[in-house]
Amino acid sequence: MSVSDKQVVRQCLSLLPLQDFVAPFLDYRKQFKTVQLLKLFITGQLLNWDSLRTIESAIRSDEGFQAEFQVKSISKSQLSRRMNSLPVEITQALFAAVVHALRKPIKPSLKGKKPVLAIVDSTSLRMPPVLGDWAYVTEKQNSVKVHTRLVFIDEHTAYPDHIVPSTGNISDFSGSDDLVVVDPNVLYVMDRGYVCYVRMEKWVTNKIDFVIRLANHHYAEVQSERPSTGERSTIVRDAVVILGNQPKTKMRTPLRLIEFYDDQGRFYRIATTRHDLPAEELMDVYRNRWLIELFFKWLKQHLKFAKLYSYQPDAVWNHIYLALVGYGLSYLVKRELHTTHSTWDILRLIRLYATKRWSAFLTEVHRIPKACKVTKRKTGPPKLREATETPGVRVQQPKKRNR
Repeated sequence: MSVSDKQVVRQCLSLLPLQDFVAPFLDYRKQFKTVQLLKLFITGQLLNWDSLRTIESAIRSDEGFQAEFQVKSISKSQLSRRMNSLPVEITQALFAAVVHALRKPIKPSLKGKKPVLAIVDSTSLRMPPVLGDWAYVTEKQNSVKVHTRLVFIDEHTAYPDHIVPSTGNISDFSGSDDLVVVDPNVLYVMDRGYVCYVRMEKWVTNKIDFVIRLANHHYAEVQSERPSTGERSTIVRDAVVILGNQPKTKMRTPLRLIEFYDDQGRFYRIATTRHDLPAEELMDVYRNRWLIELFFKWLKQHLKFAKLYSYQPDAVWNHIYLALVGYGLSYLVKRELHTTHSTWDILRLIRLYATKRWSAFLTEVHRIPKACKVTKRKTGPPKLREATETPGVRVQQPKKRNR
């Protein structure tokens, strides 16, 4: 079958290296193989199937899905059991393979150019009271966290390249241990939850560059003031400081402290290892931290991310990894098509053309919108329409506006 004859879902799945995830020992005496299971749940992410019952019905309703997943029907209880028993290492490796595919065409930042920004943050997923007791946080909350590192190359290229799922009682700075690693081409951007003087001292020793926001109560001993070279009057201070006032946790290495107000009058304090960059550029670097907040919002709005299929531990971790695989796959499709459409536009079209031919999908993606005819707007106030009444259909009593 030619590429143009393939269904859209099938063509999207062909971008994944699923042939590397054949597991003969794991699939011994099983009719529904691991590769088909991965395809099924990734399709569930792409098409936003909201429950296991929906997945069950979707397979029965379409012969194309039956051929792709090599199963005519499967119950929601079977899907739940397979999701719970699937080793997390498999979905983690699949996510790593997608990240590798996203990195391929991106050249590393060269010396003298702007560094790649790695924005580190976490988001929480709420769990139910009984089924989620293994993720206990407080008496009123069970939750898991997804500690994420979002790589920001430019305004058109941003993707998560590493995550650390955990229970909700793991602090942000503890979750950063696997996310903040030595890379001379990367500048890490973090919020106040990642302030830990011991870890920050370790980062400085390992020559890890970062920009991190400080809370107002974080003590900073000023060593020297830096001259102001920028034109922005919003900068309050640019100084070299030592953070901390406790002997056991006080930092030994000085950092650069920049205090400023944003356009809405909110006060910020950021500490950084970059003494060579202008204060204005570092302010703009920290403003890019909001991209990860938008990324989390995108996941929860457009993918099956916040509401889980199952609440067993391994099923939850698998669900998180597969949701990010779904995002990465949408991004891969967008990049392969060389289109200016957003990732959400591509995902929306994938859902509309899921069972249609790839050629029809390409036609819609590359369609040039017709020019709208611009008509001259009539001057004067708009003409008011009088209310009408139709017996037996609608009753409307006009009421004069008080002026």
